[in-house]
Amino acid sequence: MRHLFLMAGIAFLGLATSGLGVVVAQAPQGKTADVAAEIRQADQLYVKARNAGDFKTLAEQWTLGAELNDEGKTIRGREAIMGFLRQAAQAHPKSQMKLDVESVKALSPNLARVNGLIRMTETDSPRARWYSARFESLRVKEDGVWRIASTKMEQIADATLEDMSWLAGNWQATDKTTGQTVEAKFEKTQSGKLMVGKMSTQGKDGQKVEVLQVLQADPREGAIRCWFFESTGGRAEGFIEHDGVTYNTALTGVPPVGTLGAKSESVQVLTPTGSDGFTWHVIERVIDGVRVADQKPLLFRRAK
Repeated sequence: MRHLFLMAGIAFLGLATSGLGVVVAQAPQGKTADVAAEIRQADQLYVKARNAGDFKTLAEQWTLGAELNDEGKTIRGREAIMGFLRQAAQAHPKSQMKLDVESVKALSPNLARVNGLIRMTETDSPRARWYSARFESLRVKEDGVWRIASTKMEQIADATLEDMSWLAGNWQATDKTTGQTVEAKFEKTQSGKLMVGKMSTQGKDGQKVEVLQVLQADPREGAIRCWFFESTGGRAEGFIEHDGVTYNTALTGVPPVGTLGAKSESVQVLTPTGSDGFTWHVIERVIDGVRVADQKPLLFRRAK
């Protein structure tokens, strides 16, 4: 389903950039700023129409013999392409699209090539997972109208901190076993390239325990990397995987100072419970190959 879902997205993207071919091919010399402004405006107008499901406008942008190609699978003809787009929209009525045009090249007064990145999500939930693909499209000018003639796409591994944006803010939980309060704060830094989380509580000995968590999107791995550093001396790292509903982090590291063992493993499961809450559950805990008890889940609420 994801494969077809992205195909639908890239087909939409071909339309999005069809207007851009007009701008680049006809732009007068010395008016680069005007061209860029028109391109941004075209992007905004198209994305709004696509996300609203304006199929009449979309159909008018294709040539009669247009082709949509995705790694060997080809859909030919305007009618067939529109049928595919409608089917995809019915399967994901709340799907959303974002696009990033990386280059536009006028090959002739009536032909342009556009390359870029498309991002699609199956729902409009702020926690929904986004999928990505690179595209290359050709547009031709017919009767004064630029239309998409062909589009090729290649899916790519996706990793973005946008998937974790819902976690930003201040949170608080109460450990029902000990009665202790756990404070947490997550915020983006370095122009949104990192998310840093800080958690704190009191240990059994009354001493403050702090945890620093760093998240970073890794495009090479197509995943979100995660590092934990505890004031107790423990540390771990791993990757976050999610389906928009549950966020799992498989971690490997070393246990706190004073704990027997040299290697620790665990899985941390974050499950959002509405817009202002999530559970944090540490399971599958192993130290030097020996299984230890899971921790009790913590229910965090957004702090006012």
